[in-house]
Amino acid sequence: IDTDTINGLRDRAIIALCLTAGLRTIEIVRANVGDLQVINGKTYLFVQGKGHDEKTDCVLVSPAVEKAIRDYLNVRGKVNDNQPLFTSLSRRKYGGRLTTQSVSRIAKNNLRVAGLDSKRITAHSLRHTAATIMLLNGAQLAQVQQVLRHSSINTTMIYAHAIERMKNDSEQLVSDAIGI
Repeated sequence: IDTDTINGLRDRAIIALCLTAGLRTIEIVRANVGDLQVINGKTYLFVQGKGHDEKTDCVLVSPAVEKAIRDYLNVRGKVNDNQPLFTSLSRRKYGGRLTTQSVSRIAKNNLRVAGLDSKRITAHSLRHTAATIMLLNGAQLAQVQQVLRHSSINTTMIYAHAIERMKNDSEQLVSDAIGI
């Protein structure tokens, strides 16, 4: 992502946040500048999750992702806590809150530029990737459930099953056994 432009800075911050914290597009859209808070030396983003009326959940923002967000905010100029964390840069809606469709388009366009051009790869794929990377690197299922803010562990188990399926090479065993 070209970070020499405000668009690039914004897009990099959005994608980094989705990829590391597993945010949904609606959570990106609902986030305000004031939802980014430093508590006990760590940065958190308070989010209004799916099916919630208030911003009661939070995600840990890594130092690198915080830097990406702050780089974007610095270029934006003076902002207040009630403004959207990420805004539209189009002429028609400049400075306004993004829509879920625009966040999806931002993710899709940047994934396409990165060579990931498939109908199956979407903004939500960043959330899936976050969960998969967490599990592959030793996170417990309950930890991933907490980060993704799933109400049911069964939803989170889908990621664990997908990983186990990818590791299962039983078809190759059959192919080897019959010489195909």
